Amino acid sequence: MRSGADHLRPFSGRVWRICDDAADPLALVASPEGRFHHDDQPALYVSLSPEGAAVALATYAAPGDVPRRLWPLDLVTTDMADLRDEDVRTALGVDLEDLVARWADDRAAGRPARSWRASDRLRDLGASGFLYPSRKSPEHGHLVLFSIRGLCRGGPSSPLLSPSLRF
Repeated sequence: MRSGADHLRPFSGRVWRICDDAADPLALVASPEGRFHHDDQPALYVSLSPEGAAVALATYAAPGDVPRRLWPLDLVTTDMADLRDEDVRTALGVDLEDLVARWADDRAAGRPARSWRASDRLRDLGASGFLYPSRKSPEHGHLVLFSIRGLCRGGPSSPLLSPSLRF
């Protein structure tokens, strides 16, 4: 077993994704890099609650954006790391500051994003993804998935009431 892989755990539950009205909620991100992916690595970002999804989107939302929908998705996987847990982070050698660092600031300065350290580490361990705390609102949790294996639609979507992002 690879060092650290014994800290990967099953995850089964409902997660939430907000995406453009016409987008496929199971589609991987189209951008070549983001908070926890680079060099066209596969990634899909979801949240543990509708409110958490709205918190995550708020940074990117602007008046006049295309309509968005909130999708319930169901995830079943055997190899997820919960980086909200300090003991797990310590065992895996992941620094909380790397998780909450503003990746775009690093990239604007011409540096690799600090947050990529965590995602690269978990990818190397063979994880399907990881849970992490919201940078802006730590009571909310998010997940980054490295594939859509084990992910399916959990029901119909609902329109996201913007720009206030309330449900």
